[in-house]
Amino acid sequence: MTWHLVTTDHPPQVGGLATWAGGIARALLAAGEPVRVHTRDRALEGRSPADFPYPLTPMWGRSWRRWSPLWARLSVAPRLKDGDRVLAATWPLALWLLGRAELSVSFHGSDLTRPPPLSGRERVLDAARLLPVSAYLGGLLGRRWTRLPMPIDPVEPVRRGPRLLTIARLVPGKGVDRVLRLGHRRGWPVTVVGDGPERPRLEALAKELGGDIQFTGRLAPEAIPWHGSRAVALFSEADPDGGGAEGLGITLLEAAARGLPTLGSRCGGVPEAAMIVLDPEDDSAVTGRLPDVDEAQHWLRARHGSQRAVDVLRGGEPPTPNGYESDP
Repeated sequence: MTWHLVTTDHPPQVGGLATWAGGIARALLAAGEPVRVHTRDRALEGRSPADFPYPLTPMWGRSWRRWSPLWARLSVAPRLKDGDRVLAATWPLALWLLGRAELSVSFHGSDLTRPPPLSGRERVLDAARLLPVSAYLGGLLGRRWTRLPMPIDPVEPVRRGPRLLTIARLVPGKGVDRVLRLGHRRGWPVTVVGDGPERPRLEALAKELGGDIQFTGRLAPEAIPWHGSRAVALFSEADPDGGGAEGLGITLLEAAARGLPTLGSRCGGVPEAAMIVLDPEDDSAVTGRLPDVDEAQHWLRARHGSQRAVDVLRGGEPPTPNGYESDP
């Protein structure tokens, strides 16, 4: 039996879905589970499939927003054998694989919080095992679901410092302006990692606020300046119509893995990824002691991790209603 992980994003790409895909593949491999990854060819950014520790098949195709079900079927279906399992990173990738193997589908955010780009989502929800990465997303499914822990484990702690760090695409809804204002009011220097169309507006706001605010642009994972951070913040906001809320907030989990405390807004699944949930306009929420290294890493171990993810993929069901594993 082989696991076939089907994903549009994959390392060396950066972003939550790419991080998840690489982590899941490595977790299955470490647990002794045969795994093959299928990802679109441009996700490899010039890397060879031989560069990865697991078999990897590039998926060829154009117009991934419209035709992703076709490209996934052409890549995956010919390689399926009796007993194989398919884990699709998004529901469109699973659409034309229904009935061809034991099928699981993960959900990460906009695949549920925004209008679907294709028809057929209800067919997938009715036929596949549903594995959202947060209870918030699970609550949007309207069917039985099991939360899939993120395959993120504690690593060597980083050296703490004075800076407030945020890592996000610079687009509306990520709340980077709220991070800048909180840092300004608290007198904390701020580092912004990421790029996007909102950058000119945010740089103008930083100039208006004054103080030490640095924009690094988009960075590779190994270049993120975790060292010297006091905490990592994600203050996402939903769209005015209530849609588009953050599905979880993987950068907060990566920070906790390094022993850093995390601050999050009450938006979508962010409260499930943050150690301290607050209103960014309320300074009283961050006047107390921040969690230390051991507390941060214990918080992560209790909720996520590679082995927890593999256990759920193998069929383990958390013993609580709706398949959600409550906080210990």
